[in-house]
Amino acid sequence: MALSGCLDRRYIRTGARRPWLGFDDEGDKTHLKPWVLVIAFLAGGAVVPFLGPDSSSARSVSAAVADFVNRPGEDGLGGGAGIGRSVEGRTLKAEDLGHGPLRVYVVGGVHGEPPALRPLGELRSLMKGSSIASQMTVRLLEDLNPDGTARGLFCNANQVDIDRNFPSKDFKPSLRHGLSPLSEPETEAFWRDVRSFRPDLVVVLQSAMAGPFLDGDGPSDAYGMQFVSGASSVDDRWTLLGDEGYAFSGSMGSALGNDLGIPVLNLRFRRDQDAKSVAEALKAGLSTLAARS
Repeated sequence: MALSGCLDRRYIRTGARRPWLGFDDEGDKTHLKPWVLVIAFLAGGAVVPFLGPDSSSARSVSAAVADFVNRPGEDGLGGGAGIGRSVEGRTLKAEDLGHGPLRVYVVGGVHGEPPALRPLGELRSLMKGSSIASQMTVRLLEDLNPDGTARGLFCNANQVDIDRNFPSKDFKPSLRHGLSPLSEPETEAFWRDVRSFRPDLVVVLQSAMAGPFLDGDGPSDAYGMQFVSGASSVDDRWTLLGDEGYAFSGSMGSALGNDLGIPVLNLRFRRDQDAKSVAEALKAGLSTLAARS
């Protein structure tokens, strides 16, 4: 078990503290106890580079943002095309659906969420069998963290939280976030692909114990209200959370939403939510977005 705080999702759901590993969790922050550092030093100090400030991180962030802005758009993807591979060599599969003017990038499996929370078949049917296809173009990335999905882990196979490894201005190197932004093959592949697609909106399919609800990053309020309006028509549990007043270091929302001004909608399905209600809410929400675009 690695010292990054990325445990089995079943353990994380309990919200338990882990003093026996030398960690205390407070929200998104993981604190390493001093005795763990002593052991790591005696064992060879492999952990030490992750803990200090890294000036190269700031340069990496600047380079990644500049590359994002300057990269030209590319042609669409066919069904099941690979945009890259995971740490363990699994293909990151993506495809384009529809041909409308509103460009939406839909991302699943960031934290190894179960397939029931990623109703990809229903989304494909929606995009191919309704007028939405002429209103929006969806790039669907099936699973950003296929190793985490296969292992039942929150993080990737390197024990890095993928959603803390993006080149946001507030990126902070750590055991859990990675030594530098885009250090993980999954985040690097997604960053390269999303900058090529140039979306008007990014929709992230995630989960939370208190779901379902939506929170956004960047200029996302209008899109968020539209999605929740549609989703709540089939499931009145859906709510829209306002700006919480803080950003998560290295998150997708910080990098794309706050830094680059691309609206990001984080759809937080309830972790034990049934597949049918997930699919119905996603279809209703996207239909409302398409109709009002």
